[in-house]
Amino acid sequence: MTTSHPRTAATAGYGAVLRAFARNDTRNIRRDSMLIGVLFGPFAYAFALWFVPPLTRFAATEWRFDLTPYHPLIVSSFTVLGPAAVLGSLCGLLLLDEKDQHTLAALRVTPAPPAAYPAYRAAMTVGLVTATTVLVLALCRLVPAAVVARGAAIGLLGGLLAVVIALLMAGPANNKVEGLALGKAVSMPLMFAPLVPYFFLDSPWQLAFGVLPSYWPARALWAAMDDGVFWPYIAGGLVYNLILVSLLVRLFAYRFR
Repeated sequence: MTTSHPRTAATAGYGAVLRAFARNDTRNIRRDSMLIGVLFGPFAYAFALWFVPPLTRFAATEWRFDLTPYHPLIVSSFTVLGPAAVLGSLCGLLLLDEKDQHTLAALRVTPAPPAAYPAYRAAMTVGLVTATTVLVLALCRLVPAAVVARGAAIGLLGGLLAVVIALLMAGPANNKVEGLALGKAVSMPLMFAPLVPYFFLDSPWQLAFGVLPSYWPARALWAAMDDGVFWPYIAGGLVYNLILVSLLVRLFAYRFR
């Protein structure tokens, strides 16, 4: 008679739990049309950016105002911060669904540790936002191919930002109504405050906005679109946002263990 190694059994148990998470995600998204609409929201942003060039020409002709210098600001709002906010909210709603269905309580009897579910949700969100950011940058028609090629690194920061939004939205909330209210309260300053430094990029005081996790992906995109050095912002954003995500995942797991 053979016995399985404890580590092998545990690994198989984790795999079964992860597959159950994935099946549950698919079921939740299929049955909720709002969640499906949210998934396609970032591509609506890309389509909206198609109107920027004619709007730029109109502003130059009618108002003698050059909108071109503000294209990086507009692009960052629609291709980086927008998808992070939308897909972060989707992640938060899925977390709240699991709360309502008491799935998180049921996970206590599985071999997975308490942090496994929020960590899984975070990893899926980061992957989805990264891929979406690259696609939206490619479809928006306002950035060169070189910037699109750098989109994966920028999208990775956007994915971490989405996780921060999701955990701040779902962690303290007890239901979807509270979660949606928290989502608005959290996402609005995170989406708009980091745009302020764009107007004084030459000042070292712009780095004060680095306390906001949304500053780093937006600033990295501005640097990339200006053919500047963008890797310091990628590196700084990765370190800062990973610390935030790690803390929030642990807090979420501690509350619902």
